Amino acid sequence: MNQHPQTSTRGVFLDRDGVLNVDKYGAFRTQQFALIDGVVSALTILRLLGFRLIVVTNQSAIGRGEATEAQVNQFNQLLLDTLAKEGIEIEAVFVCPHDPEFGQGIYKKDCSCRKPKPGMFFEAAEKHQLELSKCYSIGDKKSDVVAGFNAGCKTILVETGILDDELKYPGVSPNYRVRSLVDAAKVIAGELAIEQMSALGQFVAPFHAEVCEKLHR
Repeated sequence: MNQHPQTSTRGVFLDRDGVLNVDKYGAFRTQQFALIDGVVSALTILRLLGFRLIVVTNQSAIGRGEATEAQVNQFNQLLLDTLAKEGIEIEAVFVCPHDPEFGQGIYKKDCSCRKPKPGMFFEAAEKHQLELSKCYSIGDKKSDVVAGFNAGCKTILVETGILDDELKYPGVSPNYRVRSLVDAAKVIAGELAIEQMSALGQFVAPFHAEVCEKLHR
């Protein structure tokens, strides 16, 4: 069930704020960085199951002049370094800095990358040879769900962030709505097990021994 991540065409697209790190106003400031509980365990599961991890994040604070690209990049690097210390590789971080309404200068743009548009997903899929129909999108907002759906991914909404756009997308439903990233990883592991059972015609445990051993060290 676990293909080596570097050769896998399966990926998980992860929103950043509210999914990986605690979502606070000014989440581009490194002194406010904090991982959400359970993130390391969840990403460990996904990596051991053969998924490549890609972060796709709207950072319109850049466009509005509230943050610089350097500040956001520094925050992203802190996230990557923190996860790397836990043995977790994030292959890439894609950032949309635009704000079509309140952006300043070149950042005031109705772009194709700002979620709910799927531009970052398409760019990542091309650069990293991912099959979007085999990928998942995990976010804490309905705009993440729409973006993942528009890219052709299965979508999971987690309840660890600030879900402030439900009224904007009243008819939108993810494939799954779960409490945390750990629960999302379990859903994905279960789906892979069902897929393997269908292919092999025999029982496949959702969590194989390698996963369990890693998580209980």
